[in-house]
Amino acid sequence: MKDNGRNVMIVVAYDGTEFQGWQRLGGGARTVQKTLEEALSRALGGSINVVGSGRTDVGVHAEGQAANFWTASSLPLDTIVGRLNDALPRDLVCLSSHDMAPSFHARYRALAKTYAYRFHDGHVRDPFLARWTHHVPARLDERAMLDACSVLTGSHHFSALCNAKEDAQHFVRTLFDARVERTADVVQVLFRADGFLYNQARVMAACALEAGQGLMSPARLAALLASRDRSRTPGALGAYGLRLVRVEYRAEDFAGPPPGQAPEVCLGAGSEAGRPEGARGPRASRAGRGPRP
Repeated sequence: MKDNGRNVMIVVAYDGTEFQGWQRLGGGARTVQKTLEEALSRALGGSINVVGSGRTDVGVHAEGQAANFWTASSLPLDTIVGRLNDALPRDLVCLSSHDMAPSFHARYRALAKTYAYRFHDGHVRDPFLARWTHHVPARLDERAMLDACSVLTGSHHFSALCNAKEDAQHFVRTLFDARVERTADVVQVLFRADGFLYNQARVMAACALEAGQGLMSPARLAALLASRDRSRTPGALGAYGLRLVRVEYRAEDFAGPPPGQAPEVCLGAGSEAGRPEGARGPRASRAGRGPRP
C-alpha cells in the first residue's frame, strides 16, 4: 500500500509475436511490461512500475491481461486510457482502466484466469491466421476434443500435463471449465482455472488436438493424468496459438463501482463471466502465482 496516489488497474490486449514475453528483462529486450512502463511514465509523468496478473511467455497473446500501478496523477480514467494508447505501439492496446482498492494486487488478488488455444483446420494454411493459430490440415472433431478435456475438470495433480518442476502447491490446480468452440475453420479450446503451471495450457491443448484427430480417448487422457508421468504425454504446442482471455477479480477489489454485477468480476474480452454452476470458488492465491502457461 502507498501513502499517496491511487492504485489503477488497466486491462490490455496484445499480439505477443514481437514481444519477448511479459516480464521486464535486462538489456534492450522488448517485453510487454517494459513497453507499458515506458509508455505510462511518458503519459503520466514519473516512474511507473507495472504489476501484471501473471507472466505470458514469449509469443503468447492476450486479449484481457490485467495489471496495476500506482500513480500520483489525478487524470480521469478515460484520459489515462487515451494518453496511454497514444504512447503505445500498434501491437499493444489498453482496453480499460479502473480505480482499485489500496490493497489490490493484480497477481495476488486474481481469482481465476481463462486461456484459449486456437486451431485452424482448413485444408490450406491461411497466412492471415498463421500468427495466432496452430494449423492442422484436416478437420478436427470438436465433440471428441470436448469429451477428452472434460476429464481434466476438477482439482487434480497436473504434473503429467505441464513442464513445471516441483513447486509449493505440489502441482495441484483446479480446472473449473473446459470448452470447445468452432467458428468456420477455427476451433478454440478454452480452459478456466484457479491457476496454471508452466506450459500446462499448451500441453492440455496438445491433448485436445490428439483427441480431435482420433488419437486420444477420454479414458486414455484420464489414465495419463493419473499416472503423473510427463514422459507419457504430448509435448507443449507452440506459444503462438495461446492467448490469455481474461482475469477475474472480486467486486470488493474496486475502489468505485465494478464493471458488472457479479461478485467476481471478469475483465477483458471473451464469453460469459459466470462461474459454471456448482463449481467451487477459486482461491485468490492460485490464479496469480506460478510460471507461465
